[in-house]
Amino acid sequence: MRRTVALWALPSTVMLSACGGSGSGVSSTPAPPPAQVNSSVASLQFSDTFSFSPAGVIQYTAARSTGAATARAQGPSTTDAAQVRYDASAGSYTLSGLVVPQVAFGSVDKVAASTNATVTAYQKTTGTRQDNLALFNAGSGNPVLALTYVSYGAQQSITDRGSSLDVDTAFFTFGIATALSDMPRTGTASYRTNLDGQFADASGVYALGGASSLTADFAAATVAFSMTPIGTNVVNGGAKTFGTQNINAAIRSGTNRFNGDSSTNAEGYRGALSGAFYGPQAVEVGGAFSIVGHDGFGTGAVVGRKN
Repeated sequence: MRRTVALWALPSTVMLSACGGSGSGVSSTPAPPPAQVNSSVASLQFSDTFSFSPAGVIQYTAARSTGAATARAQGPSTTDAAQVRYDASAGSYTLSGLVVPQVAFGSVDKVAASTNATVTAYQKTTGTRQDNLALFNAGSGNPVLALTYVSYGAQQSITDRGSSLDVDTAFFTFGIATALSDMPRTGTASYRTNLDGQFADASGVYALGGASSLTADFAAATVAFSMTPIGTNVVNGGAKTFGTQNINAAIRSGTNRFNGDSSTNAEGYRGALSGAFYGPQAVEVGGAFSIVGHDGFGTGAVVGRKN
């Protein structure tokens, strides 16, 4: 699928109680009210913390004049322990558990010009730092992929150093994970997927899109993921190809999670994937991927729904 979450790699290219009696004279404590639980990420009604969200981070310094990027930390780094907090009263989202700054993005921070049926964009500026968030819109109205139980986003923090920019970019997925008791143990399933990410090297910063596919064999507890990323330079529009990455992942015993990696392909790149299943009977899937090679590094998110 095509790239859908636009990130701001360079500012110049900018356009996420009563007590009851028992009759025995002994007071009893009433049962607590039922927990308010969101049944879908397409229409969040209650505050929620989506824990153990797969995420990937890259950190680099980009030259303002050319966009050429050098790593500020060995990476990319990936984790499945990020958290996405939704505050219903404020209508805000906060990503935590990663090295990117922890920022609450609310309705007042929306960027109307960059928001559409596919993504909702947010932006904040504090001194010389600009924080951006882009969220893929869950729900039937999304023209790219209609999701109900999982979505993804990207947060980017840019600190202006004058002739260069320090950039931290995180891609993450979040949602209502498949209950362990509801995980399929037999059969297979294929998923229609959407791939999105970012790659950086000495030639510049690239927005990643491209084709991808994912198949799960629940009986064998395996996942087969294939992606053919294509990069578009955010400054000059130039293209970069990475070949095809075939990643074989294992579904961890007794969980709804999987992870795996690939060997180096003919083009000199290798990838990794960490993900989870979401919704009843693993109807949806989401994960964070990484790609490295030729002194470059990238990360991104993939989400999908059963065919």
